[in-house]
Amino acid sequence: MGKRRIGLAWSAFFMLLAASLLATGAEGTVTYSLHEHDGITDIEVITPLADYVFSEDGGVMKSLFITFTTYGSSVVELLPGTKTDPETLERQYVADAQFPFAIAGEGFAEGRYSLKEPEYTDSGGLVIAFVGDFDGVSITKEYTIDPDAIYTIDYRLTVNNRTGSPLQLSMLLGEHIPGDKGPSLHYIFNGEPITDVLAPGSYASFDGIGLMDKSIVFFLSPREGDPVAPLVERTPAGSERFGVTMTAAEGESVFDYSLYGGRRRYLLMEAAGLAPLDEPGVGARLMIPVIQFLGMLYRATGNYGWAIILFTILTRVVLFPLMRKQYHSMAKMQKIQPKLKRIQERFKDDRQLMQQKMMELYRKEGVNPMGGCLPMLVQLPILILIWRAILHSGELIHLSPGFLWVPDLSRPDPYFILVILTTGLMILQQWLMTPKSTGETAGGQKYFGYLFPLFMAVLLWRFPAGLWLYYLLTTGAQVGQQAIVNWEMARADAARPALAGDGLPSEEGGEDAGDEG
Repeated sequence: MGKRRIGLAWSAFFMLLAASLLATGAEGTVTYSLHEHDGITDIEVITPLADYVFSEDGGVMKSLFITFTTYGSSVVELLPGTKTDPETLERQYVADAQFPFAIAGEGFAEGRYSLKEPEYTDSGGLVIAFVGDFDGVSITKEYTIDPDAIYTIDYRLTVNNRTGSPLQLSMLLGEHIPGDKGPSLHYIFNGEPITDVLAPGSYASFDGIGLMDKSIVFFLSPREGDPVAPLVERTPAGSERFGVTMTAAEGESVFDYSLYGGRRRYLLMEAAGLAPLDEPGVGARLMIPVIQFLGMLYRATGNYGWAIILFTILTRVVLFPLMRKQYHSMAKMQKIQPKLKRIQERFKDDRQLMQQKMMELYRKEGVNPMGGCLPMLVQLPILILIWRAILHSGELIHLSPGFLWVPDLSRPDPYFILVILTTGLMILQQWLMTPKSTGETAGGQKYFGYLFPLFMAVLLWRFPAGLWLYYLLTTGAQVGQQAIVNWEMARADAARPALAGDGLPSEEGGEDAGDEG
């Protein structure tokens, strides 16, 4: 009966692998819609991770709303002058709010821009351009939003100065209240992050300015070599207005920037050139190679489902020699449970002697009662690392193709099939590991083994489907490897001559002779 159940479990496991060949899904695209009010056109740009709103009124960004969430995160609006309804995505703007990319200068007043027809790039990105002509100065603001540049947009400012003299301009990025509980100002000078602005002439390069807290980053980086300086000034209300200053010479001047507005994820920030801002801790340093390895497997297979499958297979193969010892120890412990039970009953009035007899039995049977602990301790960090890696790879997984019936492995299984399969397999594993030779197993302990998978399912049912896929594969591999060990031990038992008696140490130190005839 046990072999039959193991066979059914493995059949289901391989059917899952075969069905994964049918995995489908499409990468996210960038779309837009136009909205008019009071003769002014706003353009809303929808990406798989965030929604943006840009306006002809100043050619500014009026909203950056992160819509993508994974376990433990929530939607969030990054611009303090905007309130966004998470359900309807309707925006409310604070009166006199300071929006990013507004331009100001001495003797220069910015006004309304005209929105050009948005254009798509060959890579599926969207280019939005605003053009304005003000008192001898023509300005073009061009935003490029690429679906592969996660949380990052490119911004190009082109100034055609016809005033006859250089023009000092400032470009606003935002406004914040120093010392509040929100994000704080951060800078990068000479490639190093600091939290205080440096005086002009005291640094070789200015590499960016923005807001950051423990979960969110909103940071502007100028192109290397551009004559750009940081701008931080107090307002009458006590807040700080921040951005950059630049000099537009006569004729045409072009300034290029990149804006990272999204989650604080080290690898994503590193890809955006912001690695100096985030110093990963010990746990993150261990997690980063796992994320990179998963990414390598994804690039090799084209699907994160297959990447997780390959990762699981590789880790189980590497760990099997160590896990084999654990399974042998567990199987032997199951086998000697009746003998241990009889020792406990026989010497229940002398705990010291009972412990001595139990140790003698362990030595005789070649069982280490702690033999299963080390492999479990080795597995636990790997489980935690893959859990954290999948959570922190959420954006990358979200943009990748779906797997089987799951359109997005970074989100919960929409039908909870993986949860049900994993829970059932864990219960089967518990059944296989429970001693069948006697009915003397402690009732509470026995039933806890069956209730624990159900408890895990109720507690973690909202976990990303990728985690449940990994857990399903790991549990399936454990069941299969346990079956191999059981087969090895059955062969060894069949080759060993039968011994008379129960083999228990006697009270005099010898062994019971069994039934005397």
